[in-house]
Amino acid sequence: MVAAAGVWKKKRDDLKAKRNSLFENYTKHPQSFQLAREIKALDDEIAECNQHVEQERRAEQRAAYPASKLVITPK
Repeated sequence: MVAAAGVWKKKRDDLKAKRNSLFENYTKHPQSFQLAREIKALDDEIAECNQHVEQERRAEQRAAYPASKLVITPK
């Protein structure tokens, strides 16, 4: 599972680099709606990668702590 999270993190980092480059251009040309749309699309992809990384992290935690070791207390 660690390898899968690593793949998502690399993709996220690549997307962030591309987004930051576009954002630098956007700050010089804030009237460019095309750049804004590209940045938005990249932000959406970055958010998706973050979700996958978080899911992998949670799955890894669950695997490290089997259900038999968890103590459930009644409310």
